[in-house]
Amino acid sequence: MSTKFKEINLMVGDNMVFCRPHRRETCPECDLDFSSLNSLHKSLLEINGNIPPPNAVDEGLIREVLRIREEGNKHFKAQNYHEAIKLYTMAIELAFKRPVWEPHEITARDVSLCLSNRSAAYMGINSWVNAYVDAEWGISIRPEYVKGYFRKGKALMAMGRYEEAIMAFESGLELSPKDKSLEDLLNEAIKLRGKD
Repeated sequence: MSTKFKEINLMVGDNMVFCRPHRRETCPECDLDFSSLNSLHKSLLEINGNIPPPNAVDEGLIREVLRIREEGNKHFKAQNYHEAIKLYTMAIELAFKRPVWEPHEITARDVSLCLSNRSAAYMGINSWVNAYVDAEWGISIRPEYVKGYFRKGKALMAMGRYEEAIMAFESGLELSPKDKSLEDLLNEAIKLRGKD
């Protein structure tokens, strides 16, 4: 059994790989996409040859994300929502700076918590669309995080989208059937839908 290999016409320049005929990282004409390879190369350049052991985790980064999120929580509790939003945004951006070799579950956890908190802060300033987007994004990253459905449903209710709010609360209750706050909001959304 012989295996045929496709010859790839590539070139290397400026620390990136391109298709030779069109000098593109992603080239539909040549049916080539070097973006993942270039991204990996860039991340490896940043570590300057110090390749970590498998599943190495930057504990300092974990602590810094937590510190910024907790600072945001203090501002949230003081109803200083704009400052809380800034801090949660900083924590999200920092969490996404994890090296590619670290377990993605850490990033998913950190980002989903910060998105949920930022969603609540957006609710504090009646920015319902932003609150909804953060809740939805958090759910897509970590579907098992119940608080995301709580935030999503509350934002949808505030926008008068009761049917979708009901579905969000029901999804949350599937994960946490005894959650009283979700149950109360579900009942409220059902009543509001009936009046609408």
